[in-house]
Amino acid sequence: MRSEDCAGREGRGIEMNYEINDTTDYHVHGLDTLGWELTVCNALDPEGSPCRGVLRRNQSYGRHLYDYLGRFIRMPLVRRMIEIGGGYGYLMRDFLNRNPDLQAAMLDVSPRLLQKQRQTLRQADVRFIEADVMDVPGRELQGYDLAVLNENLGDLPTLVDVPRNVLVSDIEIPDPVLEQARTLFHRYAIDLPEDERVNINIGALKVLEKLCCAGVPFIFMSEHSCEVRTPEPLQRYIQRRPTGNPERIRLRGHDEFTIRFSDLETLARVFSYRIARGPFADFLEFDFTDRLRYIMAAKSSRTDEHEIVRHFIEDLYQYEYLILMKEGGSCRRCGKCCLADFCAYITPEDMKRWHDEGRQDILTIIERERAVWMGDHLISSADGHYLRGCPFLAWEGDHSSCAIHATRPRTCRDYRPGSSEICPQFKP
Repeated sequence: MRSEDCAGREGRGIEMNYEINDTTDYHVHGLDTLGWELTVCNALDPEGSPCRGVLRRNQSYGRHLYDYLGRFIRMPLVRRMIEIGGGYGYLMRDFLNRNPDLQAAMLDVSPRLLQKQRQTLRQADVRFIEADVMDVPGRELQGYDLAVLNENLGDLPTLVDVPRNVLVSDIEIPDPVLEQARTLFHRYAIDLPEDERVNINIGALKVLEKLCCAGVPFIFMSEHSCEVRTPEPLQRYIQRRPTGNPERIRLRGHDEFTIRFSDLETLARVFSYRIARGPFADFLEFDFTDRLRYIMAAKSSRTDEHEIVRHFIEDLYQYEYLILMKEGGSCRRCGKCCLADFCAYITPEDMKRWHDEGRQDILTIIERERAVWMGDHLISSADGHYLRGCPFLAWEGDHSSCAIHATRPRTCRDYRPGSSEICPQFKP
């Protein structure tokens, strides 16, 4: 999909030609097998897989991942889990084998993959949802303890070849898709790649934002990365240069894109998630034996098995994962904590920072909105108008937004959901 050229305000023109890479139609109508894009999860499923043979523990992918998540999350206490884009259902099968009490849901846009998941999980009590996660309301994701998107972030919409200056300009953008992208980058203070034309994983960002707003306390995401670096001892065998800009992966019937995980990490930190990030080799551990060194060093494979193993080891350093953790209450962006008197909690350090940052817009509003308590409500000391909350509080559909989130006051940064009676999650 290609956009049209548009002109900016005051006669200043900005070139806005770009592409939207969207695999939805392929997954709904064209996909008949995952054999053309063998995932790490599928590669480790057969008990006799040569890939299993090089690992320290000869187990399926889901078992490795479940045990690794246990280092960060009390997995036996996870009661409700949703897997978004569950492939053949192998990962969920392994999780249910480890935790039979798990209440599981599979959400997928592909009717063929849902059919395969039903077959794989036929002996388990699983809810199957045929839907595009991009269209699912955030409220329907509330209540899950763990959300998993494994090896499929590259399937989500990506903006391709976007002029970098569109995202940094203050010119009005008539294109709603580009405006969404610019809003995401500004709202979460995401750094832009250095390239003049950039690729943006907008689908992955929007899905993660939706999960964070829904208050899901634990999230696992993984995919090919454009930022991963091969450890120095293995650079002789695995040549991988991080570009920092999502790259196209051409596959049968569709294209996918690698992921800039630093963007997702930045967004998650705004929602106060703790983060673990790394390559798949962190939890799919192997010993670099003489045999494996020989396979990796060979310029051409002598056998199919060597070819499979070599690609598998390369994948362990081309895929990255994020584990996002938020113990206790998770902010659901209801806006209740923003109804207090904003100005009453500003510190001298906040004021100095805004002066240093040149944020006269903030300073002017603070002066105008200086509040006076009138017994049961607040009014502005400037003109006496009724104050209904923070002047920087905005609304986007059913959840709130902060217009100055990247430089918000210290009290807002330190606030934790459920820590006071003003929050609906408060428990005395």
